[in-house]
Amino acid sequence: MKIWLSKNSEIPVRDQLVTQITLGIISGDLSVGEKLFSTRELARRFKIHANTISSAYQKLVGRGLIEFKKGSGFYVCEPKQNKPNGETELDALIADFLKTAQSNGFSKDEIEKRLQKWFAVQTPEQFLVIESDKNLREILIEEIKQATNLQVGGTSFEDFQTKYQNIKAHFAAMIDEKPKIESILPADKTCFFIRARSVSDAMTGETRPSQDDLIAVVSGWEKFLAWSKTFLVAAQIENDAIISRLTAEKDWKKGLQNASLIICDALTAKEFPNDKRVRLFRLIADSSLEELKKMIGAR
Repeated sequence: MKIWLSKNSEIPVRDQLVTQITLGIISGDLSVGEKLFSTRELARRFKIHANTISSAYQKLVGRGLIEFKKGSGFYVCEPKQNKPNGETELDALIADFLKTAQSNGFSKDEIEKRLQKWFAVQTPEQFLVIESDKNLREILIEEIKQATNLQVGGTSFEDFQTKYQNIKAHFAAMIDEKPKIESILPADKTCFFIRARSVSDAMTGETRPSQDDLIAVVSGWEKFLAWSKTFLVAAQIENDAIISRLTAEKDWKKGLQNASLIICDALTAKEFPNDKRVRLFRLIADSSLEELKKMIGAR
């Protein structure tokens, strides 16, 4: 895997390295058991302090993505399982639904029977995306919808664990969620594990903007902003030429009229219909989207 680092970026070198290695693991560019560059080698190549590299590696160790083998170095490891976080936003939505239904005169038994009937008639030709990060989940749902033209829903890992294991749907989740999902997946069910686009894939075929171009990175998912800026830094784009907008913030469109390019995710792109400045960065690897389409015979 190729590493790009810029010492002139507002993004700390440590964070650039953590982001690129994380994406490398999720996308499959770095496989389980693969040895990473030594801290000394990276420090010498990029002329940065070895402690910066060591700090990045320790952060990845803390996330359970890599491990240290004494006398040998750092290696990619199987992602470790995470503990569920308790109540989720979906619980609150369900509670509101029940309250509204009961206020309209429906009993709990009527609501339960109707819900059971509703789930029973759902066709298997739909996807359920399992992802606890709500903003990431919505982007994945949109990308799969566009690729398959099927109904796509989503749930957190916590709610999947307690409520949705037996519905008739194709399950899908990011590859780094594989250990914890497989640990609770019913024996008669399978889950398709999605690979993310690598840094190299995201940059392939893209024309490098000119030095005078103002580039806007826009998304509802904060990590998308950080990842996209990492790509741009790798392409040697100056920080002064990049502006970031989080769609959850007030007046997030302010100043975008001055941008030469707008880089955004599949969901945010819908906010800019027919805007030729938009450059869509998909999170799901093309190979994974093709596998999804083959799996359900999408055309």
